[in-house]
Amino acid sequence: MHNGFEIIVDRDVSAAEAPRLAARIRGWLIERSIITATPPGCGFLPPWLHRPGPAYAATLREPSSHGSTGVRGVYFKVKRAVTWDAHHRLTCRACKVQFEPEGEGWGRWREAAEAWLLGDDSVHYVCPHCGVSERLVEWEGEAPWGFGHLGVAFWGWAPLSERFIREVATQLGHRTVVARGWL
Repeated sequence: MHNGFEIIVDRDVSAAEAPRLAARIRGWLIERSIITATPPGCGFLPPWLHRPGPAYAATLREPSSHGSTGVRGVYFKVKRAVTWDAHHRLTCRACKVQFEPEGEGWGRWREAAEAWLLGDDSVHYVCPHCGVSERLVEWEGEAPWGFGHLGVAFWGWAPLSERFIREVATQLGHRTVVARGWL
């Protein structure tokens, strides 16, 4: 049983465009038999969670690792949201230093994320090593956070293949980031 999640976050979609794009991606995943057309709406699964379809294994890094046990499904997060992993490793584009915000740096990161969530698209975070300021949503790294209005959330699936992640990004037509974590 895989207890992780991977959420492919569209970094550039507007709030107005997100519902239409989510419907298009949902249709594409159904057409490819990656998810079922209708969420179950009964049993222990929430009604908005799509179960994997017959082609589920084609999305995986290791297709042989797909067992139906523990697979939860896919849902479409259509709202302004911050998605994160418990580990948060950033890379400064200016000085190339990799770091995890901690102490005062963590407080500044958290405040910036809260400001973005409340609607401030221009919020910045300053690199604690070189002092260069970068828009919060532009920070990348080994364990990035996703800031966006649309996320395609794969809950309980075995790890997704990079090829499949690129295919989803191509379908979205925007820059994406993948936030990963454990349930």
